[in-house]
Amino acid sequence: MPPQIDSIKNTAAQILSHPTWDLVTLFALLAIGFFYGISTGKGRMAATIIYTYVALAITSALPLERIKEASGLQQEFFFKAGVFILLFLILAFSLGSRRGRGMAPASSWWQIFLLSFLQVGFLIHLTFQFLPPEKIKLLAPLTKNVFANPDLHIWWLVAPIAVLILLRRLERKE
Repeated sequence: MPPQIDSIKNTAAQILSHPTWDLVTLFALLAIGFFYGISTGKGRMAATIIYTYVALAITSALPLERIKEASGLQQEFFFKAGVFILLFLILAFSLGSRRGRGMAPASSWWQIFLLSFLQVGFLIHLTFQFLPPEKIKLLAPLTKNVFANPDLHIWWLVAPIAVLILLRRLERKE
């Protein structure tokens, strides 16, 4: 067997035998997102992705530094990330439809999985943007390279909306 494959197997075995808390949290959030997507459906997932963009726009327009100083809070990450997540939750609960309780109409499982991965990944990426650089260095390599990498910021901004457009066009062809 080539040495590269052995190296990949050893690395994967090491990660799976001793996962870090950020990886465990990441997988838990992805699972929650997937089951949320199954229970609410593709339309609600699309709406929550849009709410994420709106929460990002509002958060970046707020004078967070002045509000943080006035409140006397010291933890910048928790304040900024908390404001962002709070805005997202307010939008999701206040603008979300309440009529679709129970299982959503059947959608392709791969579409739900893709949308839930993009939704949760987008939220995680945006939340990690508030972390100081010295804290990002402490994350597991997978988390750091996929979700906290500033080089992928444009990808995380474009991918969810691009997939929504693509899925919409595929739906119209059916």
